[in-house]
Amino acid sequence: MVPENSEAMSFLEALNGRENGDARSHFAEQIGSLDDFLVIAGPGDNPGITLRLPGLDVSCVPVRRARAPRERVALEVESVRPAPPDREDVGRGSLRVRCAQPLVSSKDGADTDTFHLLTMAKLARGSKPPDPILLQTLALVDGLETAERLRAATQRTPFDGVVELLRCRTCRGLWRPDQDERCPSCGRELGEDDRRRPEAGRLEFSIPKAHQITISVDAAVMIEPEDEPHYLGRVTKVDHRRRIVEVACKAYQTAGSEGWITPSFNKQLYASKRSTLASIAGGDSRSLLLAQLLIDPASVYAPEAAPRGDWVTAGMRSNPAQDRAIGIMVAMQAGQAVLIQGPPGTGKTSVIVEAIKHRLRERPGERILVCSHSNLAVDNALERLAGTPSMRAVRVAKAERVHPAVDAFRVEDEDDSRLVDANVFFATCATAATSSITTDEAFDLVILDEANKARIDEALPCLRLGAAVVLVGDHKQLPPVEDDAIYQIVDDRPELEEIIDTSLFERCWDGGVPDQARCLLVEQHRMHPEISQYISSASYENHLENAPEVLDYDYVTRRPFPVALHMVDTAGLRGGRERRGAGGALRNDAEVKVCAQVVRLLDERVDPSLSLAVIAMYADQVDHIRRSLSRRHFRRQVRIDTVDSFEGREEDMVVISLVRSNERGRIGFLRVPNRLNVAISRARRLVVCVGDAATLRAGEETMYGRLVEAAQACGGYLKATELLGGARGSRPRSQPRRPAEVAGEGVQPNRRRRRRRRPHGAVAAPGTAPTDGTAPTDGATPQPARKRHRRRRRPPGSPAPLPVDGVAGSAAAGSAPPRPEGQPHRRSRHRRRGPRPQAGPGLPFETGVNSSEGGAP
Repeated sequence: MVPENSEAMSFLEALNGRENGDARSHFAEQIGSLDDFLVIAGPGDNPGITLRLPGLDVSCVPVRRARAPRERVALEVESVRPAPPDREDVGRGSLRVRCAQPLVSSKDGADTDTFHLLTMAKLARGSKPPDPILLQTLALVDGLETAERLRAATQRTPFDGVVELLRCRTCRGLWRPDQDERCPSCGRELGEDDRRRPEAGRLEFSIPKAHQITISVDAAVMIEPEDEPHYLGRVTKVDHRRRIVEVACKAYQTAGSEGWITPSFNKQLYASKRSTLASIAGGDSRSLLLAQLLIDPASVYAPEAAPRGDWVTAGMRSNPAQDRAIGIMVAMQAGQAVLIQGPPGTGKTSVIVEAIKHRLRERPGERILVCSHSNLAVDNALERLAGTPSMRAVRVAKAERVHPAVDAFRVEDEDDSRLVDANVFFATCATAATSSITTDEAFDLVILDEANKARIDEALPCLRLGAAVVLVGDHKQLPPVEDDAIYQIVDDRPELEEIIDTSLFERCWDGGVPDQARCLLVEQHRMHPEISQYISSASYENHLENAPEVLDYDYVTRRPFPVALHMVDTAGLRGGRERRGAGGALRNDAEVKVCAQVVRLLDERVDPSLSLAVIAMYADQVDHIRRSLSRRHFRRQVRIDTVDSFEGREEDMVVISLVRSNERGRIGFLRVPNRLNVAISRARRLVVCVGDAATLRAGEETMYGRLVEAAQACGGYLKATELLGGARGSRPRSQPRRPAEVAGEGVQPNRRRRRRRRPHGAVAAPGTAPTDGTAPTDGATPQPARKRHRRRRRPPGSPAPLPVDGVAGSAAAGSAPPRPEGQPHRRSRHRRRGPRPQAGPGLPFETGVNSSEGGAP
């Protein structure tokens, strides 16, 4: 870039002549015609660059812009001088470079990635190249952006109808302004101000049948109505049966009736990631702490825990591990970092809230940033901090992504007056890295909650904003979120799998961070001791301790779940193998039945005040369980979702469907213990795991073997056949038959009901016809064997059957006598089995066959 009216521009114009056109174009052509030229990098973190062209020395400085493809480098020309005749060759500290597509402009319009430029400068000075983790992370960022661009191009979906739902400003409910002028919940009338500045709502887009719906839930999309302004939104629901895509966004009055829904991605976020990596590689002083965390965790420093008084939060009881974590967070200064691992139920959020309250009480002028990978975690922390006297909090987010309970704290405009006095900012990692509200601030402390779910490239940009850093998480729980783009990158570049599956928290914790800079919370306040004992031994090397309140937990029921930890083994159950649906989705129909039976029994026999949830390891299994349970009525709400959606939540009772059942012992991602740890630890009082123990133990003996053994040890192991067998009724089993010789005098043996059917080939009594066609014993004429036929019912008023051999309705014809006229038709309720009894005392009817005549019954 050659600025207008600069000394360099005047030199180029004088060199090429003003009458020969734009001097910049001639300069670009000259650079492009060269096979290569020499680049000399000066010393320092911000090196000057000298380009040695034929007859010219061009002095430049790198332009730090990070919004561009990685192969571009932008330089601003400071001066252009004729090359001295005695110019010497430079060996060390120089590179030979070829410019493929030179572009010389007058303004700062060229996009660049300064990472490669700074890497080139370090190489030119003879220093070692960047750490491999930086290069791998940069390759991951490039792959993710390429995948996002491809997805935006291939998943563009048209819509031909839209239903607009506005959010009421009074009760926060959704209502359709085209049907009601008043809110159906609170009666508030829709005014002109509401139409001009509508609150965030929902838009239901109708998709034509000719187009496939490929957009996924929670995807960021650009709504492009025809002849109307475009706007951003987030997909909240996809209904393939109704062909509806529901989007949360600003419900403008001019939403349009036709247009396109295009997946969108945050270009500014990828630029922020590249810029952060460039600053680490370049040795920027502001990124020195990040370089320590990423490259050399052993050099991280944390202070000693500061002494403090009682808890600020009323009703909280502290323990030594929490006291130490809070004390370190309160005493932290610039350039320091600490990692806090919080197993399930140990109070990670409580530590964050208490530490912020103490810091604000001691230093009211500080500014703190709290961020996480998900909006739910951010809103949860803000809701618990709301009402703190010294806290002036703001929630930086779009309106459609904020929970209504904390919507009053939301800011979206950087001119909002609340930002002047705000001292605690809440945002997701992506928003914190891109919003000008946060990027323009200098924070004294950045707290990253649920750090185990943030990849390296997601965590670094937001951590860069703080002078001190706190990572709170648990790498024994769910790892960073993966999607189809991640899987494709791993297939193309297997060497990136490690940084994709590893969070920054786990890399630091396992990478040698000093004991002074790490804290492990050990006292759990959630699970029944039988549940926590398995969790502690399977995932935390028996470090967990039970708080006094969980020791008082009692069992929720006696039968058939008498303890807190159960394993329902479906091995050998008919139809118990897994199935693959469309797209390879996994489900297990037998486990759906077992889970439905478990839910029914728990709902009938447990106090309705206790909550109940069903967790399935696969999304398709979740859909089938929902359909199965939707046909039943329960006394309580039953929540059904995947294990990923349940992290951070807890329920009194949890039923877990593990799904996998096959002969080869393949269990997929169930081999990773994190998911089972999260699923079981969601339960407070009772957990029931449903799965094929043989398949699970063949896939991962250590983890699932411990589960089966723990259930057996406490008496919670049972077979699914036993559970389903007791589902048909609660009657006791019949007693065994007592033989007559042991029954005792005056005691009749138990009688067993049998079908009274004469066996084939039995000998008939004298004077009767055998049923199998053999000769009669008294020399009578042999009779053909009779077959049993089910009598067809004849509706009233129908004609009698035709006579057989001249006899209507005779016994030989096998038909009943004709019904007298006027007599109502009598319908038999039961089909009789065995011979009919003859008329006699106490029998009010005739059999219709005289046994003395030798007729068969």
